[in-house]
Amino acid sequence: MRVLRMSTLRICRVLLLSLLVSLLQGCGGPVSRVDLKGGDDRQEADEPVALMVKLTGKLGTVELARCHRTLREAASRGITRVIFLLQNAGAQDDDLTDMQSLFDRVQGGDTQTVAVLGGRVTHGAAALALCCGRTYCLRGAEWGEVVKPDKEWDDLFAADPDQAVAARFDAMREMLQTRLDRRPEKLTPSATRLALAMADPRVQLLTATVREGGLERQRLLDPNELAALKAQGAAVFGELLLPRPLYVDAAQAEELGLSGGTLQGLEQLSEVLLIDPDRIGELNENWAERMVAWLELLQPFLLVAGFLLLMVEIKTPGVGLPGLLGAAFLGLALFHSYLVGLAEVTEILVFFLGLGAIAVEIFVLPGTIVFGLVGFLCLVLSLVLSRQSFVLPHNELEQEILLANLANLTLLFVLVIVLGAVMWRILPKVPLFNRLFLTAPGGGREPESNSAPSGLGLDTGRLAALVGRVGRAATVLRPTGTMELEGDRIDVVTEGDYVEAGRAVRVLYVQGNRVVVAADAPAPGGGGREGERGSVGLVVLLLIVGLALIVAEVMFVSFGVIATMAGAALLGAVFVAFQVSDAFGIAIVVTEAIAGPLVLLGSFRILPKTPFGKALILSGPPTSGSAGAGDQHLGELLHKRGLTLSPLRPTGFARIDGHKVDVVTRGEMVDSDAEIVVLEVSGNRVVVARVGDAPADA
Repeated sequence: MRVLRMSTLRICRVLLLSLLVSLLQGCGGPVSRVDLKGGDDRQEADEPVALMVKLTGKLGTVELARCHRTLREAASRGITRVIFLLQNAGAQDDDLTDMQSLFDRVQGGDTQTVAVLGGRVTHGAAALALCCGRTYCLRGAEWGEVVKPDKEWDDLFAADPDQAVAARFDAMREMLQTRLDRRPEKLTPSATRLALAMADPRVQLLTATVREGGLERQRLLDPNELAALKAQGAAVFGELLLPRPLYVDAAQAEELGLSGGTLQGLEQLSEVLLIDPDRIGELNENWAERMVAWLELLQPFLLVAGFLLLMVEIKTPGVGLPGLLGAAFLGLALFHSYLVGLAEVTEILVFFLGLGAIAVEIFVLPGTIVFGLVGFLCLVLSLVLSRQSFVLPHNELEQEILLANLANLTLLFVLVIVLGAVMWRILPKVPLFNRLFLTAPGGGREPESNSAPSGLGLDTGRLAALVGRVGRAATVLRPTGTMELEGDRIDVVTEGDYVEAGRAVRVLYVQGNRVVVAADAPAPGGGGREGERGSVGLVVLLLIVGLALIVAEVMFVSFGVIATMAGAALLGAVFVAFQVSDAFGIAIVVTEAIAGPLVLLGSFRILPKTPFGKALILSGPPTSGSAGAGDQHLGELLHKRGLTLSPLRPTGFARIDGHKVDVVTRGEMVDSDAEIVVLEVSGNRVVVARVGDAPADA
């Protein structure tokens, strides 16, 4: 049975390792050359200078994963340009909230993004084109209608449906305005107005030719502006109402500055971008993109099942199949967030670091609370950040996303707790599972008397007879474990000391079912913990490395990677320290609590004085070394006399040279209506003294 269990574990580990390697390999892939003339040439591209993503129809999870994979591949290969070919792309059920991560990646990296529009491009695809750095339209293209005008289900069930629709339009307009402000190439005012109208179907715009001062020009107006121009006597003709929800054709987009031009064909794109058409590549579809669709459906189940399986692992001895499957399920759930651009490697590392801290709290250092609290915070933080592309919300739409994620996360934890409680009660009663679950001594019930069976394989009478006898520690006692005595294995506990396996232990006393032991003799060469003295050096090393990484995090931009390594090193130092002794562990915790903030503060103070910091931090213009007064007239009051308007205790008001001035004495009190003289003017600080008390040279 044990051989079968070990074989199963080896197979599971191999499968999990293979899965991890496959996941990492599935994020890249070969690049094929794109034939701009419309052929089906799938030859591999040599050293592409641009990558193209072809999108058609609804922009769902698969399409988003392909876009993110292309942007990651471009960044890893050093490719500076990504082209989005939007051909009849966009659908009414595009979820703009799910596309925020793609918009952030498009506008947040160093990669130049270009959108090429063909056919009718609406909704999510239209918003993506507005976020790109440059946009071109093919002949016959139509572009617009970012938000559908119809009421959604949430709007219909609101207390005021019309107000809910208006709030949704306002949120989309604010989101799009934020995106337009982030564009590297800003749009003209008319183009910005046109883009915002695409996200707000309430806006009615029109184009008209306006003659003012003998000049005629095409203008974009709303009905109120048109009426005002006519009232002023301007000649207006050629009025053309734009549709609602707004969309424009290729000619209108170019004329109003929304696009960079109209292409006669896709092959003209290489001429406009000044790149070799044979060096435009496209990533081949891989299994990760095909998998992301069903991962989206299974992600809630994977999260719940993963946590439940880890709870089963806690109740079963050893490292078994439930723990491995639970970790695999949680890894797949986070891998889905990685594919669609919501999570990065940092969030995934923080998540499993949190699981590790909770495991330390449960198995290694129970009752310390610190590891459990840190682990829970890491779990919450990573799960929230893995569902959104921002840390703090910047507009109403991002606030709604954050609230929805917190609500979903709360529901997830409640569901896991409820199902875990049900599982805890039912599975131990199932014949197959009751052999796997760890049960408390005596079935979880205290014996009615000392003569009741102990549930440890020995009755209470035999346990009491163990006092003073010497056995061997079958496992490491930290401080609980198992000892062997004349063929019997007995669960024992020390008084806080750690005893390595194989040491002789003596039973000190028995209290109920609790057998308390201690090392029978010191280990050769010293005390009972002599074998662990080498751990002290490891603790000091981890502590120094952790503090050094804190300094490195301040000096270098690592997007949290170095900070995560610093936290892991400091947590590792605490963990190893508690293995040496409780006092040593507490001392290391206190040391880190004091040294960490001091090192962080010192790093921020030292950084501006280093050559690297001087190049990194912007400095202000050089000054003469003396601070000037905030009010230039205050410097003219030096050595002038005046009268106090209020008691100076030691601050107050005085009238000097016809001006009411805030003044302060050197510490003495001066009554109202007293004659004073100005001794010093430093910045906005005017120091005065009573005339009789002033120095002779004042």
